[in-house]
Amino acid sequence: MLNLSLNYPSVPREMEVFLDYCRQLPAGKQYDILHPPYKPLDKSAEAALGKWLHFSPEDHHITILPSANGGLSAVLTGLREKIKEIAVEPFTFPGFRQNATAEGYHLRAVESDEEGMLPEKLEETLKQYPCKLIYMQPTVHNPTCAVMSEERRKAIIDVVRSFEDVYILEDDAYRFLHPSPPPSFLALAPDRTIHLYSLSKAFNPMLKAGFAIHPRNVLPDLINIVRMQSSGASLLFLHFGLHLIESGLLKKIIDEKRSVALRSAGMWKDIFNGIPYRTFPGSFHYWLPCKDPGATVQKLLRQNIDISNGEMFSMTDDNQYVRVALGTCWHKEELPDALRLVAAAL
Repeated sequence: MLNLSLNYPSVPREMEVFLDYCRQLPAGKQYDILHPPYKPLDKSAEAALGKWLHFSPEDHHITILPSANGGLSAVLTGLREKIKEIAVEPFTFPGFRQNATAEGYHLRAVESDEEGMLPEKLEETLKQYPCKLIYMQPTVHNPTCAVMSEERRKAIIDVVRSFEDVYILEDDAYRFLHPSPPPSFLALAPDRTIHLYSLSKAFNPMLKAGFAIHPRNVLPDLINIVRMQSSGASLLFLHFGLHLIESGLLKKIIDEKRSVALRSAGMWKDIFNGIPYRTFPGSFHYWLPCKDPGATVQKLLRQNIDISNGEMFSMTDDNQYVRVALGTCWHKEELPDALRLVAAAL
């Protein structure tokens, strides 16, 4: 089975980098970091993370996470008593949708365009419904690959600031694939943003480590919820992730991933010539219109090709799409033939 549904961009050097890190650990430290972290990041680590993500650590809580998905779950649990409805994009991450639905939230889809949410439609939604949280993937959106401009982000922030106690939940999982992204909501509106950062996407899915960065007056006990739900993060993965950031290795690996994605895009363009789709240069996933996504996915499964049904992303009746992700298969010899079968099935 060729897995074109898993959206984790990966390159072979990642394992080598991890093993090199483990080999150089002193014997005593090897044992110490097998336990969960029991205290917050030190000032040096906070500064490194602040520089990497462009925020001021002194103004925020930084909650260590076992994953961004775990962070989503913990945030939704922590806000459940105060918030009942959440504004979302018309296409949204299925993991968030499942978590929010399980926690009893009502999701309100906000009309969007090729950049993302329309500020005037968000304002209408916030006036009409008691949405106190806005969930967005503003940079290389999954699945549409949309990138919200800085101007649009500022307009969204103006709307948010016009309402009391409304916050943005910024899930920027694929921001690293943009070579020069607009400023994050975390950077533009730190007092109104809960930002989730995952090292699993930027490095490798085995690296279960991430951070929730949130205002000090919001979710002050988030770490206790994380520990209750997951027993906390891995100190080994946390220290390794910080090592990647501080040493510059993560930037080098990200640059390598972008280069791989750009090379893969050339093959994609040849095979899907004349077929409409959306992507972003440097992204590994593609969003394609499809008249019958359910039947198409099943047909391709019988040919040992797994792609994602767009219906699971859609919050509206506009759901006739499929998503194809090359992150784990870009190097496979059988990929070109598989993509030709996908193109033929559309």
